[in-house]
Amino acid sequence: MKASLKSLWSHARQALTWNNLKESRYQQATFWLTYLPLWWFFGNPYIAGPAALALLFGADRLHAQYMRALTARIEAKDGFSWDVEVNQVKVGSILDADYALIRHRVFSDVRVYVVQVLNFLRVALNSFDYCFRAIPLGLFWAGVALAVFSPETISSVLAGLQGATAESIKHAVSMAGPLLALMMILPVAFHWMFGLSRFGFINRFDEAVGTDVCKHCGVAAEGSVVLSRLVDGGLPVFGDKMAFLRRDRSH
Repeated sequence: MKASLKSLWSHARQALTWNNLKESRYQQATFWLTYLPLWWFFGNPYIAGPAALALLFGADRLHAQYMRALTARIEAKDGFSWDVEVNQVKVGSILDADYALIRHRVFSDVRVYVVQVLNFLRVALNSFDYCFRAIPLGLFWAGVALAVFSPETISSVLAGLQGATAESIKHAVSMAGPLLALMMILPVAFHWMFGLSRFGFINRFDEAVGTDVCKHCGVAAEGSVVLSRLVDGGLPVFGDKMAFLRRDRSH
């Protein structure tokens, strides 16, 4: 009995350490930041909850797999080197073990995750702002198109509005809701296909890794950092960030 109480007390003390409380706080914040948008998207909290848990579980598994792959690269004794270019100018080279150590440090830093989440919120706000600006623009150009190609349609719409009842107007507004939502979503989705930089997206992880790589090479310049190397046959490989997902890890 005493042994079990002592074990329970040790587990409680370990769970209440500052690091564990901090980690639990970050996990809860991550859950809510995932759950609330999914609730808005699905319109059902009972679907959003399991979906958020599934996404977070998959992300956690992927993160753990990535960190294990980085650890293996750090401990490798026969690693290769990367050529480092800043703004398309070669500035030096870095061993893969050192590069993996930099990535491991960046992906273990909670502050980078926080600034990346803030950047995602900025992208979301800019996207919503673009959506609401797209409605009057879409209505304006739709009116221009009707005035040019089908003026009788505008006349019939105006005549219908003059004789419309409150019930018919209410029905027309409810029918126009999905159309307006489509007018909001389509322009944003179209621009998202060509990248999120238009809405202010910045990959803070790549930014932090690039900064540390430049420091490693003794370069103070800022800009686009590209790592490359030549494999068998003289084929260039750039970054290869997703190599940990493949079974073949031969260099």
